[in-house]
Amino acid sequence: MKLTLTAKIKIMPTTEQEQLLQKTMQTYRDACNAVSEVIFKENTLVQAKLHKMMYRELRSTFGLKSQMAQSVLKTVIAKYKTNQTNGHER
Repeated sequence: MKLTLTAKIKIMPTTEQEQLLQKTMQTYRDACNAVSEVIFKENTLVQAKLHKMMYRELRSTFGLKSQMAQSVLKTVIAKYKTNQTNGHER
């Protein structure tokens, strides 16, 4: 039997770490907004197509590492699909 343990922890970042975290979160939000604009204009939720269109920009313009760039694409696509499932238009 496999056991999963979940822990809830409180982090105590230094002032510098907190500023870096805030900057990272803002960059992630800005990148999500950029992807959202492209999805809205192109009317597509196909990850491969969006990857081709946005990956390099996410890496260069926003300075995201590859895993975070992929996460941005997946996050925004998932939000749009959730909205569609709930009956909202794009």
